[in-house]
Amino acid sequence: MNNFRLFLGLRLSEAAAEFLSSKMTSLVEQGLTFRSWTHPADLHVTLHFLGDTPASRVPDIGALAAEAAAATAPFALALTEAGTFGPPSAPRVLWCGLAEPAARKGALAALHAALGARLAASGFAAEARPFRAHVTLARGGAAGCSPAALVAAWHGDSAAPFVAPQPESAPRAQEKPAWTADGCTLFRTHLGRKPSYEAIGCYPFKS
Repeated sequence: MNNFRLFLGLRLSEAAAEFLSSKMTSLVEQGLTFRSWTHPADLHVTLHFLGDTPASRVPDIGALAAEAAAATAPFALALTEAGTFGPPSAPRVLWCGLAEPAARKGALAALHAALGARLAASGFAAEARPFRAHVTLARGGAAGCSPAALVAAWHGDSAAPFVAPQPESAPRAQEKPAWTADGCTLFRTHLGRKPSYEAIGCYPFKS
């Protein structure tokens, strides 16, 4: 059976991707050691990870994604703080958070829920982890990537703070690139290739 490794997500604007690419370069130059850094062309916001999926299901996923997208109005997003998942002494993931304007706050979570309901109705397993929107920057931090080291490196070229993982606390928005999300994308992952993600379906939001 021919399987594709798939996920649904949002693309970043060119300005947001360039900002984060510059930030990652700066962190590397300052000696932050992670096993792998995200290729600038692969920066995205994951909505639903589908994993290894029969290629025959791609049309079904496309149809339900198009349906959810057609019921969603475009909404604004902005980059906020950096943070980590995993042990502070050797973080598993380095990420950048997202914020929405007060007038449309919750639009991203609503899209995630709409897609999740349709995926579940089509027989896809529900994700166990709660949705926490972010852009993954790097994975597999070494021992030298302690919160103190990350704070120092992040402040090396920006006034934006680095925050250790605190799920219960609200993100603090900063002056960062903002853009309007106007559609969602179905991505296929090509393991061992950089960039790794291929867009195989794009679904515009309602106009």
